[in-house]
Amino acid sequence: METENQWEEVDETELTVAERCVYRIRRRAVELYRNGSSPGEIFRATGLGSTAVERLWHRCCARDPQTGERKGYKALVPRSKIKKFIR
Repeated sequence: METENQWEEVDETELTVAERCVYRIRRRAVELYRNGSSPGEIFRATGLGSTAVERLWHRCCARDPQTGERKGYKALVPRSKIKKFIR
């Protein structure tokens, strides 16, 4: 099973200051979730509720249909595209 340790790191230098702040909060929440922290602990540390954290976790675990790789931390970047738009 693929773990978060195998997820590709995000180059934070390409993010704006605001995007970097949001990304770091989301990443901290996902890491706490992964380590079994309670929803209350995650909320106190990040301000994110359990529903939002679960949604972020599922985004990270989603597979890219073209490569088959998990999205990982890239899914936590604000305005990142997870699914291709198909009309």
